[in-house]
Amino acid sequence: MSSRESSSPSRAGVVRVTGLNVHPIKSCRAVPMDQVTVDPLGIAGDRRFMLVDGRGRFVSQRRCPKLATVTAKLEEEEEVEEDGRRRISRSLLTASAPGMDRDLRVVPRLEGPRTEVSVWESRVGAIDQGEEAAQWFSELLGVGSTYNRLVACAEASGGFDRRVDNLPASLSKKLPKMPIGFADVGPISLLSEESLGDLNRRLGERLGSGGRVAAGSGVPINRFRMNVIVSGCLRPYEEDGWLTIKIGTTPFLVYADAEVCTWP
Repeated sequence: MSSRESSSPSRAGVVRVTGLNVHPIKSCRAVPMDQVTVDPLGIAGDRRFMLVDGRGRFVSQRRCPKLATVTAKLEEEEEVEEDGRRRISRSLLTASAPGMDRDLRVVPRLEGPRTEVSVWESRVGAIDQGEEAAQWFSELLGVGSTYNRLVACAEASGGFDRRVDNLPASLSKKLPKMPIGFADVGPISLLSEESLGDLNRRLGERLGSGGRVAAGSGVPINRFRMNVIVSGCLRPYEEDGWLTIKIGTTPFLVYADAEVCTWP
């Protein structure tokens, strides 16, 4: 899926993808992408890791606002063996944040012993990412490592089975429950620039600025933590009425509104 090549027809004109984002660690900052890959759990690499407390409950910005400052990335690192001949590529999870004297750099553990964690009402299997990651986040958040553990979806070892449970009745009888990672509502989320523009217009009216919000003072689109940003809708919130869309050659079912939590 590429932001430069993807579009869908509207009633008049074309709706285009103007932004693509992944959130490697749930509740941390988005990483803008030029293109992404879609896999059975949504966008590859999106919300496959999250922080949990000592009871296995996911930790979000509502409880730890500092998570909003963390930039996490999944990168490919080339490793050279001692003989200097063989090169091995491996995934590397990195995280950085203002005020931290070092970045976190760990090789993701995608297989191994599983621990049970919770995402809202779902209890699923996850893989603990070890002491180095726990110590880094505990230092950032100022609490003991026992209470902050970084975990990954146990999808590779077959221990992760979380399904979408909010399909409309008209669809739930026809479709199997779709798999989902650590995201809240669905595998992929979408928002139009027109909807954000209308929100900022209404905020301007409420603030007494004649329906206009000064440049740079409106709500930025990254506050909504969406994967796909589109532009070209004929009216705000047009995307709420879509049933199916196609981005590039990939078809998608639009089945639920994505409610956004209020952050501190």
